[in-house]
Amino acid sequence: MSVTLNRQWRVARYPDAGELIDKSHFHFAEDTLGPLDQGEFLVKTICLAPGPAQRAYLETRYADFYGDPIPIGSVMRGRGIGEIVASKHKDYQVGKIFVGSIGWQDYSIQKPDQGKFIFSNRLIDNPIRPLSMHLGILGQAGGTAYFGLKEAGRIKPGDNVLVSAAAGGVGSVAGQIARIKDAGIVVGISSTDQKCQWLCNELGYDVAINYKSENLDNRIRELFPDGVDVFFDNVGGEILNTCLKHLAMNARIALGGYISTQYNEKIFSGPTHYTQLINKRASMQGFVYFDYWDRYAEAEQALVDWYHKGLLTNSESIDEGLEMMPKSLASLFTGENRGIKLCRVSPDP
Repeated sequence: MSVTLNRQWRVARYPDAGELIDKSHFHFAEDTLGPLDQGEFLVKTICLAPGPAQRAYLETRYADFYGDPIPIGSVMRGRGIGEIVASKHKDYQVGKIFVGSIGWQDYSIQKPDQGKFIFSNRLIDNPIRPLSMHLGILGQAGGTAYFGLKEAGRIKPGDNVLVSAAAGGVGSVAGQIARIKDAGIVVGISSTDQKCQWLCNELGYDVAINYKSENLDNRIRELFPDGVDVFFDNVGGEILNTCLKHLAMNARIALGGYISTQYNEKIFSGPTHYTQLINKRASMQGFVYFDYWDRYAEAEQALVDWYHKGLLTNSESIDEGLEMMPKSLASLFTGENRGIKLCRVSPDP
């Protein structure tokens, strides 16, 4: 296949502390693709997955975890799914579906030993359509929810479960898995009545709390008279602090994110109700999806089985067109997004 033109989003400037990410931080450009070297293959982007961590790629304070910020003028990094359309590598054949760090662009030249995050690059042996699901409920969002509940949350039948940012990418899957795992009551925390209705009507949550219009402290007390057994937190800040007040004995807290304070200019102190961890003999464990990469096949098999059985609903929200990527990423920080945010760049082959 002969491809020469490649549209790309490149980094234009770094965000200031507390500044919302938006289109002004990126520059839309076109580049010319050169020929493949031996051992390389060319991937045509199908879908990209914006994630809150992608903002961290542009800040020096996260260098210890994510590496140095992406240089100004370089292609924005991001995970996606694509089709191999040309190859000079015997193990990566034309027509195969590839998931990995492919960047905000139409095409990417890949090789197996390329980049810090190469360990998570892989071929999809049995693709399920739409292929976007391999970035969503069958991919990183689903895997994060799966391992967060199973390992950090140590969920067991009958546990009463609370999930923050329940209408976000991970939360929209976590509540479903809790239900599949025979949890007691499954409650989500979200920011609008519409999202709360969606959680209950389509994703199997028993109750959803709008923390902006309801008293979160009082509602958790009402819904969990015996306390919360598993709290899957994606938010941090005051929501975490409030939920700490309502732990059951031997409760488990799975810390999947802290988006409410992560990019804020203000310096936040730790939760004042941490003493409940002692009083309730509770545990609080932070984790990231890639901690369990060597067990990814386990999560994928479970997620695929649940999906085929009709137990897992596809909760993705799709933007159309590569030109939408800055807006797609920005929506994760404004409360605008619902479900697993993805951006489709080209049709499924």
